[in-house]
Amino acid sequence: MKRTICNAVSGPGVLLLAMLFPAVAQTLEVYSEFQRVDPRGKVIQADRGSKPREILSPAVARNAHASFHLVVSVPAGRRFTLYIGQNPEDAVKVDLYREVYVQHGEEWIPDGLEPVTLPFTGVMAPDAAAAAFWLDMWVSGRSAPRRIKVEPQLYYEGRWIIYPMEVRIKAASVPVPVRQAGGAARAAERSDASVRDSLVRYLCAKGPAEPGPGAPTVRSLIARNAAQDMALAMKLEGRLGKEKVAGEILTRLGASDRAGWCAAPALPAQAGPEWYLRVRDFLFRAWD
Repeated sequence: MKRTICNAVSGPGVLLLAMLFPAVAQTLEVYSEFQRVDPRGKVIQADRGSKPREILSPAVARNAHASFHLVVSVPAGRRFTLYIGQNPEDAVKVDLYREVYVQHGEEWIPDGLEPVTLPFTGVMAPDAAAAAFWLDMWVSGRSAPRRIKVEPQLYYEGRWIIYPMEVRIKAASVPVPVRQAGGAARAAERSDASVRDSLVRYLCAKGPAEPGPGAPTVRSLIARNAAQDMALAMKLEGRLGKEKVAGEILTRLGASDRAGWCAAPALPAQAGPEWYLRVRDFLFRAWD
């Protein structure tokens, strides 16, 4: 979802900002982990589908990571600074990575991740309209269920663009922290392809894949987050039973028969990759 300087705040000040800066092009956008954005500021072709989910009040589990794409748009060659505000301070641990693009055919896909220090100051590349960042939050297992503010903030030429994000820390708590996971797909595949391995291992009782070597990528952290979800699914079996939990996941996969799906594990073809967020929604809400 997009936030510009004119709608990043509320109240009477919005009208004043609109009068002062009626044609501001600078934006700060937040997307789910399944919506990768190219240097033109567009979701890449593989990840398009239904309308992207609005990231305004995302739910997160405890003892787990939660991840989002931040996309900054300012004119080419211009300097900008990116902050992450929290209220209360240090409610979650935040790591920020600059996304590195790889070329596949005529398309540039964000895949590599370079850690950066906050606040981060950069200059927009001369041939780019947008710069993408990966926001990785760690929610401690000791955190109490509550609402907190985690607000990406862009400072550009004396003006602030603030993305108002209220994070809901849920009662759900991953039993064992997941730092790495195997099963990352190829960069050119849909982003949800990196969750397939975790789904197969849970639904089809397959052995765990070896963690991928080397530095983290967008794909490997999507796989890590899916592994967290399936660890939570296994824990949920103690409350609901294996068949109930697996059945709910299969429903969201558009499958009715677990053995049939395991024989040919396919992801929903018509829906965009954010269909998987419905699996996560179920796993989180089951603990409320």
